[in-house]
Amino acid sequence: MRGDKTGTTLNSRVFEALRSEVLSGKLLPRQRLRVASLASAHGVSLNVIREALNRLAGQGLVDVEPKFGFSVRGLSTHDLRDLVAQRIVFESIALRECIARSCPEWQSEVLAAHHRLSKTPMKPDSDSTSLNQQWLARHDEFHRVMLEACGSPRLYQMIRQMSEAAELYHRALLPVLARDGEMEAEHEQLLAAILAEDADDAVRILTVHLEKTRDVMLPLLGEIESRSTPGDSTSMQ
Repeated sequence: MRGDKTGTTLNSRVFEALRSEVLSGKLLPRQRLRVASLASAHGVSLNVIREALNRLAGQGLVDVEPKFGFSVRGLSTHDLRDLVAQRIVFESIALRECIARSCPEWQSEVLAAHHRLSKTPMKPDSDSTSLNQQWLARHDEFHRVMLEACGSPRLYQMIRQMSEAAELYHRALLPVLARDGEMEAEHEQLLAAILAEDADDAVRILTVHLEKTRDVMLPLLGEIESRSTPGDSTSMQ
């Protein structure tokens, strides 16, 4: 299928649109994804939607069940523990590589990304029950810039996939938890270790950062799981 002026095909545009709807929370965890409804909403064929959903399944953002079809990836305590454990392993390797290859340009990019994040509130206002979309983007930018200089495209690709899976948990659970002050302090400590080129300290802080974020989400997630009925296809948030 011929692309438009930017070289983007219809299939790619639909895939990116659905991916954005999942990551933004417009399509909620465990929500059933009906191919016909999505095709109608996006004005494309069933095959285009199926291809996009299969690609999202390959990225771990969508589940596929025989006879039941597609649904947004559900959230669970088991998956969250596993996800964070693997993030710690792979992000620690990447961070050590980044610091070993450290240069003024990379440090400047990390510093600039942190500055933008530090100037952005986690919530739009004090009474909000959702995360600030700009904070989410800048938080992702900080972690992305911090690790993208690892020198391994394959390693970085795995890290990005896990980061996007983690974003589903952050959007659903972090808005009702008070950890913005701690997270800001951890980001500052992480930046200081990077600028000092102290890989051991940077990895230690990153590990604490990921584990503490996991630990504040686990109790709420456990409560939600205990209220869910078997086979429930409603969102978990």
